[in-house]
Amino acid sequence: MIFICTLIKKCKRMRHIQFITLFSLVALLRPFNICAQEKSKIVDTLTYETQAGLPVAASKIYFSDSKFTISGFGETSYINYLGPKDTRSQDVELYNTNLQRFVAYAAYKPMNWMVLYAEIFAELANDGNREWHLEYLPEVFVDFLISDYYNVRIGTHQVQTGYINNNDEPILFYSVNRPEVERIIIPSQWIDLGIMNYGNLTEHLKWTFSFYQGLDPLALNGGTWLRGGRENVLRFNFNSLIVNPSLTYTGLKDTELGFNGVWTRLGDNASIIRDGQQVKANSHTYLMSSYWRYTLGNWTFMTLGSLGYIQDTENLHALIEQRTEREGQVLGENVYGYYAEVGYDILPLIRGRRSKDIKSKAKSRLYNPKEVKLPVFVRYERLNTHRTISPELVDEDIFLSDLTAITVGLNFNPKRSIVIKANYQFRINSALLPSGETEGDRFELGMGFIF
Repeated sequence: MIFICTLIKKCKRMRHIQFITLFSLVALLRPFNICAQEKSKIVDTLTYETQAGLPVAASKIYFSDSKFTISGFGETSYINYLGPKDTRSQDVELYNTNLQRFVAYAAYKPMNWMVLYAEIFAELANDGNREWHLEYLPEVFVDFLISDYYNVRIGTHQVQTGYINNNDEPILFYSVNRPEVERIIIPSQWIDLGIMNYGNLTEHLKWTFSFYQGLDPLALNGGTWLRGGRENVLRFNFNSLIVNPSLTYTGLKDTELGFNGVWTRLGDNASIIRDGQQVKANSHTYLMSSYWRYTLGNWTFMTLGSLGYIQDTENLHALIEQRTEREGQVLGENVYGYYAEVGYDILPLIRGRRSKDIKSKAKSRLYNPKEVKLPVFVRYERLNTHRTISPELVDEDIFLSDLTAITVGLNFNPKRSIVIKANYQFRINSALLPSGETEGDRFELGMGFIF
């Protein structure tokens, strides 16, 4: 309770009143007379199973006998830029030199058919001493577990798009930072207010069909496509709606196939003036993605592709220009991004025959000899934020990325829940910086954990 009170005071000072409500909810949901046996299960062992729309640690309550669980993850990273970098996105997460992220989940299961869930997400990113950004995101929802075929989740929760947005815990991907495709084309860290319907069509085919509030069209940025519009989860924008279906198939051995899509209208039907006439900003928008993951012994393989389309980008440009103090943003009519990745655990090659003699008695909270891994990986990425541009906007100031990135790196897992990472990213961006220079490469170092 002291910890909760301290955080509440900090939230007050920063005027994040919603977090007072969040932590108050968690405190009220937890029974005050939890027995000693229940207390011992609050931070119980992770099962590494996942519930629809949630990563490993966040899914703990669904696979625990406890009525109340606490879990979460943390990560920190450092980036060294070997050459100039592009800061025009004004999103410091995309060009930071240091990033710290901590997420705590608290979940209460008063009945077998109901889960009350609260999450606090805190992130601090800085670009040296030039720019700092502190962000909090609340995730609070109620899950009604009706049957294996149909369930309902109501509140703020992750949109089902791409792979990383629902698998954002640091042990679930190799690189220090999330793939560029799943930060720029597919917005990662996309939590929104809505209703998610989900279940299993068969033993190996899972489905979701969700509705969320609309994006904020005035916060869009030409260089990051939809990413800016997802900020401020408590914007309460129901002038438009996001429709979000997804399918996940696991019927093939050690294989996962995912398909998901997003449809929405950008502009909120707002009135704007174009060519001396009043018109409505109402741009139909699509984002589709699919991925394939496969494990074969010490090998892992991953591919992901995405395509996006925005109608009437001229209206959005005029809307931003007329309703804000910013310049109009040129959004790509068509965008795409994809990547392919392969990883291999080299530790068995180093250990050789000694692998069979490893004993688990030496394990501790930071080390388990049975779970140690040393995977190396390489990832190839390709994206374009402006594959096509409206002819009316080609002479405007366009912040685009036509990027090819090759990332090679190494992970060290002293146990399954902890990872130390290092990687080097070769960046080839055919879109030059305003100075006429090209982007430099990056060296990244980080670590993360889940509990």
